[in-house]
Amino acid sequence: MAPPISDMKMNAIRSGIVVLGALAFGYLSLQIGFKPYLENAQQHALQQQSDPPPPSQESAFSHSDS
Repeated sequence: MAPPISDMKMNAIRSGIVVLGALAFGYLSLQIGFKPYLENAQQHALQQQSDPPPPSQESAFSHSDS
């Protein structure tokens, strides 16, 4: 005998909640685990944006006759 439709619906909802919980747990564990690396990368990116680019130096191969 097949289970009633309401039981099947409850099982589907329960499975969805479990999947969402697992995704949230995985996301948080990655954020906590890689926090030092993410902070360093963010600081490095901000430092690169705030520093002016070095003046471009012409290479020895570029020769202009003007």
